[in-house]
Amino acid sequence: MSPFNRPDFENGTLLLVDCEERTLNSLEKSLHRLGIKAQPLMEDAPQNLQNCFAAIVELEHFASPKTLLKLAQANVPVVALTPHETLSQIQRAIELGATALLNRPITQGSVYTTLMMAIGLRERLDRDAQTIENLQQRLANRPQLAMALARLMVEHGLDESAAYERLRELSMRLNRSIDELCAELAADQGQQRGGLL
Repeated sequence: MSPFNRPDFENGTLLLVDCEERTLNSLEKSLHRLGIKAQPLMEDAPQNLQNCFAAIVELEHFASPKTLLKLAQANVPVVALTPHETLSQIQRAIELGATALLNRPITQGSVYTTLMMAIGLRERLDRDAQTIENLQQRLANRPQLAMALARLMVEHGLDESAAYERLRELSMRLNRSIDELCAELAADQGQQRGGLL
């Protein structure tokens, strides 16, 4: 498990989206005690998201779909704030891209815990998305691997295991990935590679 990256509370901003006045006052009080700088935003008002490390969105007063879209595109963690833990509120929070749910009444401890959970889960989701993308790329490269192995088997009279072992050794010797070598072999299909293979 990788270590958790604590956000830069001193230089970053927590966006408070569509929070009604009483909730906003309660949040700002708790966040101030935690040393977290907060910026309120209402009804999709223009906002610079550059140093925004997370956002809290009040579900009952939500009126900022454009802001939420920008937050999602920037992979900013979102906490949904609600007074009710009903299934419909949980589903709505998930649909809006929230990675944590904060219930009222608001306490300093609950704000911090929920915020850290949202940030940690967002980091994990981002890592998982990157892993999936890498695996999809490797899967897309499988035909090139098959062609490279077939070429080695035909040109050098090897079985599949020996051909793969030769490709793996070449990869280590040249300090290049097998996928890179297979792409190069596929591009170089019509030519002899001399001593490389």
